[in-house]
Amino acid sequence: MKFKLIILIIAVLSINTGCEKKMERIFDENPTDRINASVSDAYSALQANKDGWLIKYFPSSNREFGGYTLFAKFTSATDVVMEGERNTSIASSMFTVYPGAGPILTFDIYNPVIHYYCLPASNGYLNIGAKESGMKGDFEFLVTKASSDSIVMEGRKSYNRIVMVPIKSSEVSTIVSSHRAAVAKFHPLGNYKFEVGTESIPATFATAATKRALLIAGNTTPYSYRYTPTGLDFYTEYDVKGIKFRELKYVEPTGAYTKGYFINDAGTIKLVPQS
Repeated sequence: MKFKLIILIIAVLSINTGCEKKMERIFDENPTDRINASVSDAYSALQANKDGWLIKYFPSSNREFGGYTLFAKFTSATDVVMEGERNTSIASSMFTVYPGAGPILTFDIYNPVIHYYCLPASNGYLNIGAKESGMKGDFEFLVTKASSDSIVMEGRKSYNRIVMVPIKSSEVSTIVSSHRAAVAKFHPLGNYKFEVGTESIPATFATAATKRALLIAGNTTPYSYRYTPTGLDFYTEYDVKGIKFRELKYVEPTGAYTKGYFINDAGTIKLVPQS
């Protein structure tokens, strides 16, 4: 009996020792060191792609203003060059990554490309949204992933998911102009309806001034999207009459579709402009 008791005590002590060693390994790294390392990683990732990044930017937590495509090149640990689909010029400013709940990327020096979406409408700079809040965009972001294939962030104010994807060297000369051309082509379209099978569902703009988010009867959540060279890229996967979609590609005018239409890859849903 005593022998069994001794064996049991030894086993318990061994387990405790193993757990303590495991905990020591987990907590070897100081929390401050971990956050500083993540800040350093974010800095490195931002500057790693010398051709810059395409930013899928959605202001406002309700996303009623739709999405926009911005372009940024982080040329040093402090400097950034930006342009956008609505801008005809390049704007330089500064940025910082500082520690918070994780790495926080902030465009803390005014840059008209991104701060356009953050300013109150009452300053006369834009007349979209409420006077005191404008389009309610973010200029500070929590970096949740930083790698060579994408940088994923969360708006500090809107909590929207903002994704940056690297621009390829083969795209540098055309990517900005192709997105501006897409806006010029698709933005004038309107009076939309979804077609699912034999059903036709009218859609209205959540914000007429931006024309980048749609509402349908019985649904208060806007279907928010960006214009792209191939069509419409939505903020997330949406559902109309049981048909899910994330991207709709444009088809040039044909037959009864005098303004063309947007369709998913499966061909199960169309978004049809009638004017």
